[in-house]
This record gives sequence, C-alpha cells and structure tokens, in this order.
Amino acid sequence: MIYRCIDPVALALTAPGEMFETIAGPRGEMFRNIPHSLSGIYRAGQNHGARRMLQTEQQSYSYDTIFALAGRLARVFADEFGVTRGDYVALAMTSGVEWMACFMAVHAVGAAAVMVNTRCAPEEMVHAISQVKARLVIADADRAAALQAEPASADWRMIVSGAPSLVRDARDRDLADLLANGPDAPFDPVERAPDDAAIVLFTSGTTGRPKAVRLDDGAMAHVVGIAGLVGAIQDRRFAMEFGREIPVERGSAKAATIIAAPVFHFSGIMPFLRGLYYGAPLFVFTRWNAEVALDLMEREPLTRLGFVPTMLSDMLASPKVGPHNLGTLMVLSNGAAALDLKLVERMRDVVPTVMVSNTYGQTESAAWISSICGSDYIEHPESVGYVLPTVEVRIVRDDGSDAVIGEHAEICMRGIGMMRCYIGDDQATAETITNGWLRTGDNGWVDADGRLYLADRRKNMVISGGENIYCAEVERVLGEHPMVAEVVAYGRPDERLGERIAATVVPRHAQLIDIDELRGYARSRLAGYKVPRDIAVRVTPLPRTPTMKIDRGTFLREMKDQA
Repeated sequence: MIYRCIDPVALALTAPGEMFETIAGPRGEMFRNIPHSLSGIYRAGQNHGARRMLQTEQQSYSYDTIFALAGRLARVFADEFGVTRGDYVALAMTSGVEWMACFMAVHAVGAAAVMVNTRCAPEEMVHAISQVKARLVIADADRAAALQAEPASADWRMIVSGAPSLVRDARDRDLADLLANGPDAPFDPVERAPDDAAIVLFTSGTTGRPKAVRLDDGAMAHVVGIAGLVGAIQDRRFAMEFGREIPVERGSAKAATIIAAPVFHFSGIMPFLRGLYYGAPLFVFTRWNAEVALDLMEREPLTRLGFVPTMLSDMLASPKVGPHNLGTLMVLSNGAAALDLKLVERMRDVVPTVMVSNTYGQTESAAWISSICGSDYIEHPESVGYVLPTVEVRIVRDDGSDAVIGEHAEICMRGIGMMRCYIGDDQATAETITNGWLRTGDNGWVDADGRLYLADRRKNMVISGGENIYCAEVERVLGEHPMVAEVVAYGRPDERLGERIAATVVPRHAQLIDIDELRGYARSRLAGYKVPRDIAVRVTPLPRTPTMKIDRGTFLREMKDQA
C-alpha cells in the first residue's frame, strides 16, 4: 500500500492556484512555483537586497553584502582554481559569513559543496575529502592545521580561513585576503541541471566509515519548497487552533531563524536555503548555548524555533527563562526525537499559546517525509505525522510485501528529494534504493487515521528469544521515570536468548536510583520480555551528536572499550 498526503491543510495549500501548487515532474511530484534549481533559488535571494541576511554576535550582514562576497569568491574559484561544473569542493569550516559566501560561490560555478564533519578526527576528514576527489579544500584554522598534518593533504589545493600562516605556498590562498582584495564580480550563477550534484553529506553509523550521500540540484531546490510548505501548514494550524492569524512579517516565510545545528548536517543547511529564498534574517550558532539563545531572543523577538528536546530542556532550566525572552514564540518545531509532554507543559507555563510540531526525515531523503503539529501532535506525541505532499511512503516487510495497518516494518519512501547515490559505494546504493524506493532503515507503522510512527532504527532492534524489542520503546518508558534524566537501551549477547535487552540510565539531579524499583516501574508498563534485566547507572551525561541527540554509536563504542 502506498501512503500519500491526506492532511486537509496540506492539500489545501498545494491545490491548483495556491503558492505550493504541485505538478507532475520527471522524477515525481514537484512544486510549480518554487524554482527547480539552486540557480533559481539564489537569484530569488538576490532580490532581497539591503535586507538583513545574517546576524552574528559582532556584526550584521545584508543580502547584498553576502552575495557580493560570494560573487568575488566564485570568480576566484573559477579563474585561479579551475573549479567548474561537476567538480566537488570540500568545506571544512564552521558556520558564519565566510561559510555562507563559500557555499554560495561553490554553487555559482556549478560545483557541489562537500560538507565535511568538522568534529571528526583528521584521518576521518581526510577520508571524506579523498572519497569525493575534491578539487579544492576550504578549511578554517583548526581544520587546516589538522588536515595539513596528514600526508594526503600534500596533493590538495587549499583556501585557509583565519590562519594566514597556514598558507603553504602558491598552491594555497588566504580566505580573508580573497574576500577583501579579490576581483569584484557579480554573483551570476551558472545554469544548473536538476541532476547536477549539489551537496554531499556524510551519514553516521555505529560501524564502518560514514557514507557520502550525493544530493542533486533538483532535490535541494525542492527542499526549499518542502520547508516553506511545512511552515505554511504550521501557520494555518496555529490560526485554526488559537483563533488569530500570524502576521505576514512574522510568519514562516519571513520569520527570523536560529540555525543551531552544524552546517555539515541537513538541519543546518535546510534553514539556510529556506531563509535565503524567502528573505528571512538568520542567526547562526557555532555551538548551542541556552544562555546565549535566551539573550538573543530577548533582543530579537522570534516567533518560531526549531529544536531537539535537549535544547528546550536547557532553556527551561535556565534562571534567565521567562516571557521576556520566550514570550513571542508561536511555533516550536521538534526534529523527530521523542518528546516528553511534561516538557511541553513547562513551556506552556511560560508561553501559553505556543504550538508544537514534529517532522521526520533523513539525509538520504533530503528533508522531510512527514509532519504533524498542534493538538493532533499533543494527542499523538509518538507520531511523526502525515506523509507530506510530493512524497510517497510504503511500510515494507522483509520479504518485500506491504505491511498492514499497525504492523511494524521498514519505512520506504520515494520522491524528488531522494539522494542520487552513495558516492563510491554502488553496493550500498543498490541495497538502499530498490525499484525506485529508498529504504530508510527505520522501522515504523501507520495507524488507521494515516499517521506515521517511527518505531526505531532497524539496527536498534533487539531480537531476544525470537521476540522483537524496539530500543526506543524501552527508552521512552524508562525515561518517563521521575528519577531518570537520560537513558539508552541496547542489546547484549545472551547464550540462551541470543540477545537480551539492557539499559544505562543517568540519574536526575544526582539522585540515587533504586534499580529494583525502576525495573518494577518498567514491568508495569512493558511486556515482561521487554524489561531490561541489566540496568547500569552512569553519573556522567550520555554522549550526544552535533544535533544534540544521544550518540548511540559513540556510547556503544565506549561500552566496548570499557569491556
């Protein structure tokens, strides 16, 4: 069975004549009124002129200013480094005005931006850059120093940011010098085809090296439409539930946006492209800090905030929190992590009329697959919502047949946003894209009303005595205990059962945890075979990914090393 959009609000917004009207395209349903290439997205951004594009702690930058910097760099990339259509340019740098100008310039000359994880070890960064055969590497001071210590970097041409002393010879250039003294040139992006490579992101996993996900130009332009549509759905739902319209200047299209996620993640790139297209001001964090965020929101009243639960918890725990900094918020957008309704209640103590939403997607799908918001989400907090327009979903059993309503199986999707391939890994590509469908690697199910639920990553499922145990379910129950601050569940080898479920918990406020009491709590809420026999207590916080979700891979490696 193929699931498509049934959300009446989304269907109304995508009807003929509407801003997000959908039409049939060569690779699937697409938006009529959104540019179908990044060239068009950037040209739309140029129309915002003197409007504020970026605000840092030190300075404000207009659209005109950043486009001028990007035009200057594009000329240098083409003339001095020979970068052209089809090339890959690696960006190993944190977010900010220099990153924005470089990212835009890469696309202006027709190349693809390779987003190197700046928190990786040098050897991992070298592998990523070598994997795509990057013609040029642009690195900030910390990354440049680390990369130059690796033998492979001797063959690269490099632009260095923030450290002129690391410019090795005539092969390299200093980024600040190029921005200040490079040739003046208009930002004039080459025409890009929908199947041109646009961005490369690297997936993470518990084993093996990250895979290089190639996302094409048409997919990335489509992302802007999906992001705009989801925002419009939220605006419409807010008006329906609270009886008042969000003013246009504060609505989803024009609202100022905090980008707290790193730019080597899709959740960092997507709000940048959306903001650029619609002309929204952007506030960029190189590292999440709740105190800084609250200070910012006091100075710059925001109407919406994308978050993971940890971010919200951090802000609510701050002595600075109050209506004076959070009071203008209207929409909170969760990023598919499980949300404790108690957190929502605490937020509504500060902002009674805030609306909460959730979305689901992954790097390989380029943006979102489904979304849910408002009272529907509060009533179904475990759901990731309804399939979005332009996306199709199947729930597929291991034998390839379709699961029935309510049955757990793998979520598969197709749509214009799908990745093209894993670069240099044909086998992994073939295993992930079968008969035009992207296998997400997530287990999920659909309820009788068409809502999609995310059960777990398939690799995070423990099979104990022939019974499937989803780690997310165990984590949700243990995490609801008042003495538990954080929890991670996992499988352990068992001679009789094959595997058994285990868990590690972090106590809240340094409290002592009665393991027997916690196990009894779980037993009252879970089937007996799902209750962890082994529960360990950890006094330090669990490791987290750059997007602030629990880093299961790092945790399991730590467990293995300790064993």
